[in-house]
Amino acid sequence: MIDFSCNKFSGEIPQEIASLAELVSLNLPRNDFTGKIVENIDQMKILESLDLYRNRLFGEIPAAMAGLNFLGMLDLSNNNLSGKIPKSTQLQSFNAFVYSGNAQLCGVPLPDKCLGEEQGGKKGIQEKDD
Repeated sequence: MIDFSCNKFSGEIPQEIASLAELVSLNLPRNDFTGKIVENIDQMKILESLDLYRNRLFGEIPAAMAGLNFLGMLDLSNNNLSGKIPKSTQLQSFNAFVYSGNAQLCGVPLPDKCLGEEQGGKKGIQEKDD
C-alpha cells in the first residue's frame, strides 16, 4: 500500500509507479499532481484501491484502466480529466460521484453523454412532429 494523502507533492505521477505489480492500494489524494494518469496502469494487476481525488490531473482516463479487474474503490473526482470513460465492467460499476468535478468527462455512469452516443435509445437529433 502507498498512501501519500494530503501532502504538497507536485509534478507528474512517475510512470514507474505502474511497475509496482503487487501494489494493492494507491492513495494520492489532495496533492498537487499534474499531468496524465499513468498510461500503463493496468500493469498493477491486483490493484484494489485507487484514489487520485483533488489533484490537477488532466487528459483522458487511460483505456488501460479497463484492465484493472480487482478495482473495488476508485476516486478520480475533482481533477481536470476529459473525454469518455473507458468501457469496462469495473469502471461503469462505480457511482458517478467518483468522476465528479471533471467538467469535460463524459460517458456511463455520468449523466453527460459523449458526442455521438445514443440518447434515450435513439441516435442523433430526433425530428419533431408538427
